[in-house]
Amino acid sequence: MKKGSQSKHKISPKINHGTKVKKKFGFNILIPWIVAAFLLVLTWYLYKPSLDNHFTNWDDPEYVLENRQVKNFDAQNAKYFFAHASANNYHPLTMLSLSLDYHYTIKDKRLFRETDELDAVNFHTTSLILHVLNVLLVFIFIYFLSRKRVIVATITALLFAIHPMHVESVSWIAERKDVLYTFFFLAGLIIYVKYLEKPGWMRLVITGLLFLASLFSKPSAVVFPLILLAIDYFYGRKFTAKVFYEKIPFFILAVVFGVTTFIIQSQTSVAGIKIFTFFQRLMFASYGFIMYQYKLLLPFNISPFYPYPSVHPSVTLPVIFLLSPLIALAIVGLVIFSTRFTRVFSFGYLFYFTCIVLVLQFMPVGSAIMADRYAYMSSIGLFFIMAWYLDQAFISNHKILRSLRWILAGVFLMYSIFLIKIAYKQTMVWHNSETLWSDVISKYPQAETPYKQRGNYYGSLNMTDKAMQDFMSFIKIKQDDAGVYSNLGNTYGLRGEIDKALEAYSKSITLDSLNVKTFLNRAITYTRGKQYLQAIRDYNKALELNPAFMEIYANRSYTFLEMGRFEDAVSDFSRLIQYSPRNDNYFMNRGVCYFKLKQYPGALADFEQCIALNPANGQAYFNASATCNELKDYLKAYQYALKAISLDYKVDKNFLETLKKKSG
Repeated sequence: MKKGSQSKHKISPKINHGTKVKKKFGFNILIPWIVAAFLLVLTWYLYKPSLDNHFTNWDDPEYVLENRQVKNFDAQNAKYFFAHASANNYHPLTMLSLSLDYHYTIKDKRLFRETDELDAVNFHTTSLILHVLNVLLVFIFIYFLSRKRVIVATITALLFAIHPMHVESVSWIAERKDVLYTFFFLAGLIIYVKYLEKPGWMRLVITGLLFLASLFSKPSAVVFPLILLAIDYFYGRKFTAKVFYEKIPFFILAVVFGVTTFIIQSQTSVAGIKIFTFFQRLMFASYGFIMYQYKLLLPFNISPFYPYPSVHPSVTLPVIFLLSPLIALAIVGLVIFSTRFTRVFSFGYLFYFTCIVLVLQFMPVGSAIMADRYAYMSSIGLFFIMAWYLDQAFISNHKILRSLRWILAGVFLMYSIFLIKIAYKQTMVWHNSETLWSDVISKYPQAETPYKQRGNYYGSLNMTDKAMQDFMSFIKIKQDDAGVYSNLGNTYGLRGEIDKALEAYSKSITLDSLNVKTFLNRAITYTRGKQYLQAIRDYNKALELNPAFMEIYANRSYTFLEMGRFEDAVSDFSRLIQYSPRNDNYFMNRGVCYFKLKQYPGALADFEQCIALNPANGQAYFNASATCNELKDYLKAYQYALKAISLDYKVDKNFLETLKKKSG
């Protein structure tokens, strides 16, 4: 091929600045809207089963169920989300969206299941609506990017809508950040494409604001300015100083959010860079690079969790890991070679690689080698390549392509049905923690994490036999995990096997002496076994590790009460009341301590405050009656006793008669 002839083969869409295009009316102008409407309806019904799903025990507690800030939707918590990291990440808009869902859920008492479990329907509905909107935005983005090629936009958006790897981002409540950041990300790309068609500072500002909203939803959006440059490349813009100057604010935002995220996550990384050698990390990154592509093309054995392979010297790694760097290098070489003929292939791969590169586990974080959710945004690039060349088959005059175009259409239709079927089944996998982890175990029976998580789920339901079985399966695979021994202790505690529970907690503490909850649980178990001194020792150790953990004071106060150390109990209850002044039980128990210490005025004040907070508490009225009796205020004591009886609290008849006589 002659050097001078290469450029004429490249697809380089030209930007039309100001050329008036004659508007077309009739059915053709409605086609994009009809197609978009069809895609939205299809997406909704495909994912509709997820609306019946529950919360899972994988990050959902940290994001919603056990998150105090999420449970209060107000200006104060909004400020908190923007000023603090949540769930080991900085994504205030994501947390606000979850808080809003929680707010509307608790307002409607019908949204609680029979077991008083918070219904997840509002959370799943919001995530599904965002996915539906993202499908629409993908269609619009590709429609304008491809110069209004409806088929290209339709195929790209269809694949994005129905691909099984996207189920995780939509059906997992904790992954709200994925669908939310993608919404703003795609909206920003659309405005940028319109900016390239008709430059203007306002469009660039709007693009920047949408980028900022995307960053506030998930830090993965930091790659946005690189995608803008990829679009510039696809459109054949000359990379002049102006092209880079206009991106400076975007790169500044990306660096700020990137550094912030690195600082936050580096403090709590599960797997560190020192665990694997450089070559192993190169293998894992290369493996992820090619496996995301493979599963996007052929989504067999889709799983919510993909464990790392064993790197023990006695275990031989699968050949695919050893070959992955070479395969990845060959793919990169092919992409570079393709730039001689077209920008479509290289642009699609730039989009894919830019969005996926930060999660390729070259610097391992977490216990999974890859995750379906990371393909949510990056897949658009590969789907665009597929869509472009399928469309080319229909508009090309090449003989072979003309003869194959309807065969290709039939194959694509069958392929789409195949994807829909798998995606529909995958939404069922996320029904609850049991279905989730059972699915992982069926595919990776040698992975320890799913046994631990499913065991935790069974334990939360008091299904101790099943929980015990899963924890034992975990220990057979991995013996040095402190968490599973702590959970095993919880299970023994539920079964009333105090000695075995203490043994399991002690084993956990031997492996991890900094886990506050393990010390707390062992202290509670010591209390149940009447071993009070050991219990106090563990409570105190837990407080050394986390002085602000109120649950420690709550439990230690009851232990002091049982021991008869009433002054110490008063101190703990006073701290708890200061932290939670609306808790009537704290006033009740501090009142009991004051009564035992014969500090009757203080006891009466606490019992009366308890009554003010909970007027239906019969025991509080009786305790107030007994305290008034000690203060020789017999009339008031008699009145409180009568009120206790009216609330079905049993009062000794002799005591009541005595009060009646003394009150005159």
